[in-house]
Amino acid sequence: MRSTILCGMAAFFLAASLACAADEEPPFRRGVNAAGPEFGGAIPGVPNKDYTFNNQKTFDYFAKKGLTVFRVPLKWERLQPALSGDFDAAYLAALKKNIEWAKAAGAKVILDIHNYCRYRVKIGDAWKGCIIEQKIDEQVPVKTADFQDLWKRLSKEFKDESSIYGYGLMNEPHDMGASDWKAISNAVIATIRENKDRTLILVGGLSWSNAADWEKHNGAESWVKDPENRFMYEAHCYFDADNSGSYKKSYADELAKNPDLPEIGRKRLQQFVEWCQKNKVQGFLGEFAAPRDDPRWCEVLENFLQELDKAGFGGTYWAGGIFWGEKYSMSLQPGDNFTTDRPQLAVLLKHMPAAPAAKP
Repeated sequence: MRSTILCGMAAFFLAASLACAADEEPPFRRGVNAAGPEFGGAIPGVPNKDYTFNNQKTFDYFAKKGLTVFRVPLKWERLQPALSGDFDAAYLAALKKNIEWAKAAGAKVILDIHNYCRYRVKIGDAWKGCIIEQKIDEQVPVKTADFQDLWKRLSKEFKDESSIYGYGLMNEPHDMGASDWKAISNAVIATIRENKDRTLILVGGLSWSNAADWEKHNGAESWVKDPENRFMYEAHCYFDADNSGSYKKSYADELAKNPDLPEIGRKRLQQFVEWCQKNKVQGFLGEFAAPRDDPRWCEVLENFLQELDKAGFGGTYWAGGIFWGEKYSMSLQPGDNFTTDRPQLAVLLKHMPAAPAAKP
């Protein structure tokens, strides 16, 4: 384990130091993705047909179970229909309602721009998801300045909202070509801090933010430059062979190819944890999940969460949300009108952080 327990203790105290008020904030938070606002390829799309924000019962259910942070995925094009333009009033209002419900339930929210470092623009007669700073026909359709404008506006809206746990800059940057994610992310962080905003910032890594091979794709050293030193690196970790979270093969088929399958989540996470410890930074697992179609996946999830506990890292399970159907085996959304818990929930609830100590 290479002194995992000692390093985990160091990570625990680092997490505590990041809290706004150590006597009010637990050392880390565990929760769930409230998926839905980012769904569907139609843009802008029709609410409750192509996508949906979650209802109050969803926030109440998970908060009462003890999950205290919701990662709310947002589609940039719906929130801001024109680059560097005004926010869509209805989409913003629905987001604020979700934040209100989370706050009323005693939980907090992560604002997650779920766009993979892309924004869809019309080029000629076709729509294309353009990478930030990608050059097309000698033009740059989506600029870093556009991304900065998005977060400047979000910061203006939410920097004084106590129920915002953090800003997820960008979900799963990948295949960036000549675009420099490190420079882009630091430019946006600087914009947020220039607004006198001290909100925690979550910074994803390249190659879909995979915890496994994190150093291979992001380099040996931390790159974030944050004058407030209130940031975490956000990684994602799934347990299927290609680390995609699609779980196309059964547990039996995966086990036949990998006899060490019960330990795969633990080992993949260790790569990210060790990188964070080496760089003296804190990590957060924005997505992780296991299917419910075979109880042995819960053992993999249990081993993963034990490792997450040792590191002292928070995280949000993928995913809850009212739009998931019964066929989506990873869904944590309860069945039978909120009366049937999913089996993964029992595993997750064994690994909640201790409540902060009361003031003397």
